[in-house]
Amino acid sequence: MLVAKWFVTYVKQLLMVLVLWVFFTLSNLAYANSISALYQAEVNAEQTQQQWQREAFEQVLVRVTGQPDIMRQPQISSELTQVASYVKQFEALRTEQGNRVRVMLDAQRIQQLLRNLQIPVWGGQRPELLFWIVEQRGAERQFVRQADNVWLSSLQVALQDQALPFTLPLYDMDDLLSLTETDVWAGFWPQIDQASLRYNADQTVVLLLEETNTDTGTGWRLTALRQHNANVLRDEIVATEPAQLMQQFAGRLSQQLAQQYAILLNNTAQQSVSIQINGANTLADVVTIERRLATMLGVSRVEIAQQSSSKIVFTLSLQMTPEQLLQGLQFEPNLTQRSTDSESALMGQMDKEQLDVVSSTPAILAEFDFTKS
Repeated sequence: MLVAKWFVTYVKQLLMVLVLWVFFTLSNLAYANSISALYQAEVNAEQTQQQWQREAFEQVLVRVTGQPDIMRQPQISSELTQVASYVKQFEALRTEQGNRVRVMLDAQRIQQLLRNLQIPVWGGQRPELLFWIVEQRGAERQFVRQADNVWLSSLQVALQDQALPFTLPLYDMDDLLSLTETDVWAGFWPQIDQASLRYNADQTVVLLLEETNTDTGTGWRLTALRQHNANVLRDEIVATEPAQLMQQFAGRLSQQLAQQYAILLNNTAQQSVSIQINGANTLADVVTIERRLATMLGVSRVEIAQQSSSKIVFTLSLQMTPEQLLQGLQFEPNLTQRSTDSESALMGQMDKEQLDVVSSTPAILAEFDFTKS
């Protein structure tokens, strides 16, 4: 009987270890994939090895800096002579577009290069963009919503090339009753914002498409509108082909967003801050948050300073400013920052033992509520 009980206990413990190992492995893979997407490029295989390595190098540098002309900088272009050293792995692909090569570059080496040259880097915490698209042909305006529409397919490819997260509306009854093509075309932002609420995107972008004449014949004009700091930013791009038009738009949008969110990494000015996470009730929650924080650009170390059944205090070592940390965390879908008043009230509810632990760590920069996906 004792042997049987021991065996059952042993099996339970073994199963628990196995479950935790599987969870940790999947967590590592998920976060590795989210980071590697920034440093991965897909290029034409019908060229020399050096040529496709250089093309992949340029793709990734543009994506993580938001600077379309970055290869014109002498210190960057000189790296092309040793571009092979930046390649971690590659694989051949057969696609509808022909033979391709998927190339994975060394993220740490690229970040080190940009850090040494004092070039800001844009990490994986990026705003989710919601797109309302209206096309005008003659006097008729229509939402662009068919899955096989050339505008949508061109836009999706262009946004994926720039690693810009995006959402497209459902255009269901709720959308069509609350928003019309005329509302979008006229830029009626109260109606646009109201219809956008259900999608929980970080920013809303309006795209207006219309035929126009160019030097080479008939083309298309794209007018892009988005709100920033209570102002409406407006861009106009003209091109003859949908793919070309959307690539130019996505490149310009990436450049604008990188100017807002890219950070200048600094190894010599490290500082520690603490943040408190509420609502992480399981080991899986804790691991998810810890690994997500550890993969943030500019975070060199993550430690658990305090843990209870309802809250966790993490201490982070930063190569960026605390303001830049908070700016990146606002794009974490599972974390919602609490207001200053809420933070003060919670600190008042802590018992003496908890306060003693917190007082031994850096002052809490901000509090967040964690919600599962």
